[in-house]
Amino acid sequence: MLNLKRDRIDPPSEMLDTLQELLASRLRDGDCHTEYQLIQWLKQPSPGLFQADALADSLSLFRCHFLVMHCLYKLRHQLLVEQAGILKIDPLGVQLFGWRTDFGSDTLQLAASDPLADYYLNLEHLSTDRDTVDKLLRGIWQQAPSADQKRRDLALLELTEQACEEDIRRQYRRLAMRHHPDRGGNVEHFQELLAAYQRLSL
Repeated sequence: MLNLKRDRIDPPSEMLDTLQELLASRLRDGDCHTEYQLIQWLKQPSPGLFQADALADSLSLFRCHFLVMHCLYKLRHQLLVEQAGILKIDPLGVQLFGWRTDFGSDTLQLAASDPLADYYLNLEHLSTDRDTVDKLLRGIWQQAPSADQKRRDLALLELTEQACEEDIRRQYRRLAMRHHPDRGGNVEHFQELLAAYQRLSL
């Protein structure tokens, strides 16, 4: 079990390999799993990779999140290289699909041009100190949308305030496919849809 509360952590490669294998096995069911669900599972006695209080403070929460995302992006890259599957890493959930080329060229080039992947694959970021983590979290909360903004975003996605996370994700994908510039859609409208979806996913 990894102690996420030490001043500095340097997880051994064997631990990262184990975490990646565990995540791969969990995702093979093809269901959509939120990051929170994956972490809760990893905290259980079996597999027991994280401590029960791993999400109790900002620093261990950040490290827990970082390690999971690091291994998910490594897994995504490995699956793409081996043409063994498509791992969709989305703010609303993570889902593994079988290998299909009809996901489009954008998906197949994920590993080549993804700033988030670049960030999480660099283990140096795991050493981010508590003060920096707290500043990051404060910044996220300050950017959280207001109630009026949320209503506008839901209206743009043609949803009501009763929409759940799955409704938002499904509707965004439907509208994104319809309005994507590659399919003749308007670039500005597509960007507005994406921004609304990202705000609703905070």
